[in-house]
Amino acid sequence: MSLSAGLRVEIGRLARSRLDLALLTLLPAVLLASMAAMIFPGSLHSLKVVVVDRDGGTLARAIVRTIEASPRLKLAGVTPQIGVALSAIRREQAQAVLVIPSGIGTAGTEHQPIEILYQAQFLAAGSLASTDLELATAAALGTNATSATHLAGLDRIPHLATGIHVRLLGNPTLSLEWYLGLLLGPGVLHLLIAVTVIGSAGLLLENNSFETFAGRTAAPAMWITGRMIPHVAAGTLWGTAWFLWLTLARGYRLEGSLWVVLLGLFLLFVATVAIGLFLLAITRETATALSGAVIVAGSALAYSGASVPINGAPWVAQAWNAVLPLTHYLRLQMDETMGAALRPAVVESGWLLVYPLGPGLLALFLMSRERRP
Repeated sequence: MSLSAGLRVEIGRLARSRLDLALLTLLPAVLLASMAAMIFPGSLHSLKVVVVDRDGGTLARAIVRTIEASPRLKLAGVTPQIGVALSAIRREQAQAVLVIPSGIGTAGTEHQPIEILYQAQFLAAGSLASTDLELATAAALGTNATSATHLAGLDRIPHLATGIHVRLLGNPTLSLEWYLGLLLGPGVLHLLIAVTVIGSAGLLLENNSFETFAGRTAAPAMWITGRMIPHVAAGTLWGTAWFLWLTLARGYRLEGSLWVVLLGLFLLFVATVAIGLFLLAITRETATALSGAVIVAGSALAYSGASVPINGAPWVAQAWNAVLPLTHYLRLQMDETMGAALRPAVVESGWLLVYPLGPGLLALFLMSRERRP
């Protein structure tokens, strides 16, 4: 059978080529281990903040003490001058600034708000520091509410109404390890498998043509499909290992079905193979196809909408987002992370099947049509 023949040939080639075998075994392990080490600390902590205290009174000191006691904040300094605090932000010695107005907690100062400033460049760290500053300040103001009738700025600090319970979906611990791990693992493997697929299928080219290969091979489309099986298997197995590392070893919780996520991983790498073969079939050059794979898979994470919101972006960015297979896998994965209904996962799985049924079949046709009797 041509499918099994192609599989045997590819396994034999990988056994003979240490470099190609390493691309499917050693390199994924090194990349995933490196990422695991970089994001291992999990949630951000010791976020440096500066307090601009323009009051110096009892309530202002209580706010400062509450900030010092916060487990995720580190007080980098207290100063009456806003310029000193902004300078610390510019030197990256602090992620956020809390400005306490003069006369806080006294009558007549209700319209002088407490301000929280953070550098937009530090989007994740600054946002978390800002949130923790809000919580710490609200706690201090609430503690002192019985002794202060008018708390200036209290209405500017978010507070929860009685009977309302807020639950964070998908990542209740605000862990960057869980958030980044869900994105980086599939993203890196997506690019790596696209490269190995093109490297393997590119060996079939001779003088920028598949004629020689197609002419001497029975059922060349099935033969190529069999040759791609180890690449799909490697991507799926490494993706599964990465997901089990995050959930079993690191203890993060998946609200939905693990089996649906693993099916999504399999479909992602089937789609990756289809894209790689399509690029090679239309360019007829391994180097050009590899460049295309870097553009498609290398930009996939940035345009997936998981890290930077794509809503409101130019239509070109939204269109590019829609045609990338990683976009649909990450939507499936994030839905399962939050425990969404099965229907969205079925829809995204259907989109992932478009790639092997569309560009994939077209690539196999282009690569095998030059077969001569």
